[in-house]
Order: sequence, then structure tokens, then C-alpha cells
Amino acid sequence: MKNKKILILFLSILLIFIGSCTFEVNIQLPEPSYSFYVYDEANIIDGQVEQYIIDTNKDLYKKTGAQIVVATVLDLRGMDINRFASELFEKWGIGSREYDNGLLILVVPEDREIWIEVGYGLEGALPDSKIGNIINGYIIPYFKESDYSTGILSGFNEIINEVEEEYNIQLARGDINWDIYYIPEDYIEENPFNGLKTIVLLVGIILFLFVDFKFFNGFLTYSLFRGSRFGGSSSTSRGRRSSGGGGRSGGGGARGRW
Repeated sequence: MKNKKILILFLSILLIFIGSCTFEVNIQLPEPSYSFYVYDEANIIDGQVEQYIIDTNKDLYKKTGAQIVVATVLDLRGMDINRFASELFEKWGIGSREYDNGLLILVVPEDREIWIEVGYGLEGALPDSKIGNIINGYIIPYFKESDYSTGILSGFNEIINEVEEEYNIQLARGDINWDIYYIPEDYIEENPFNGLKTIVLLVGIILFLFVDFKFFNGFLTYSLFRGSRFGGSSSTSRGRRSSGGGGRSGGGGARGRW
């Protein structure tokens, strides 16, 4: 009798173990989209916003190796949103392999949940507290009105603002009709040929070129172009598939509900 109970217990444990292993194997994470930067399974992002995110990311990746990916899914395949975002981040390899400077915005409209996962290299510029503020202050208010495109655009721009400050760069953001999306004016990218900062920058470039070609025969300029670290060959060429740079998740991030 005792041996029979032990056998039943052993078989029960074995069945539970096999069932859990089968469950893990059957989980299929989605493959990235052709553009890589926007995966819209839930079909909630306007075409203009999608293209804006893609175009802005191309310049971001070219200059820094960083990637800000937006993904929407219909369900989490039985996983917690934190785990799903982390595993998706790792599978897609968001951000550069050298700096792990990727970020994933994951939206699950059916569950009314959002998670932003941050790579190691961006955790200094975008700690969990700041990500939480972006979600609650710049994204959720629009999501509560079912205006997903504007919410995603608003949050994306706020993240891009922080990344620009971290790397001390100004990105060539994509074209978009701002009259359609109710974003505060400070988000709207100014014409890059306006403003005192741009004038000073242009004067500096002209002086640099003058000195370089007069005294160094253009050697410095040639070296800068030749030694550019992030050529963006896989993600900036038109008509070619974009992909992740091999970055890893840092485990940081924040969740939002509406």
C-alpha cells in the first residue's frame, strides 16, 4: 500500500513537471516587424505615428546605437507583462551590443496595461522613477481616452528628449502632422535651421572646415567620416530590413494601468 502511494505521488509530480515544460516550449514570442521599430499586433497605432517613430529611430541608431522600440500585442501568452517584455527585449536584441542602450515600450490594450523595459545603458538617463512618471504623466491620460496613437507619440517623444540630453545630440525627427495630435508645443521639433544654437553650430562647422582644409588638407574631416562608429547600415538603408543591435535588457522599467 505504501509503495502504491509513493508511485502515485511520483507519477503526479512527473505529470506536473512534464506539463510545465510543455507550457514553456509552446510559448511563442512574436518575431519583429520588417521595420523593427514598430510592431503593432493590436493595430492601434496610426500610420503617421508609426513612420515618425521609425524615421526618428533611424537617426538615433545611426548616431548612438540606441533603439526605442514600440510593440503592441493582443495577449501576453499567459505571462506577466514584466516577464513578457524582458524576454521579448532579449529575443529582439534591442539596442547596441556594446552599450545595451535599448528600450521597449510594450502595450497590451486588451489588458489595459503598459510596460517600458530599459536596457543597462539607458538606466542612468531613464531610471524606474522617471519611466513611471512618463507613463503616468504623458501616456496614460491619452490611453484613458482610447487615444493610443497620441499617447504612444507623447511618451516616445518624452523618452527621446531624455535620450537626446543623455547623448548631447539633436535628432532629425520624422515628419508628422502635429495638428492631428494634441501634444504640448514643447514636444514639437523646431525647424533645425532656426534658433541661435543652430547658427552658432553652423559657424563652428564652417570655421572647423576652413582650418582643416587650409592647414591639414581636409585630413580631420576625412577621418571623422571614415571613423564614424555607428554607420547604421542595417537599419538606415531604404528598402532593407532593420534589426536589433544585440542589446540586453537591464531588468529596469515600470508598469502602468488605465
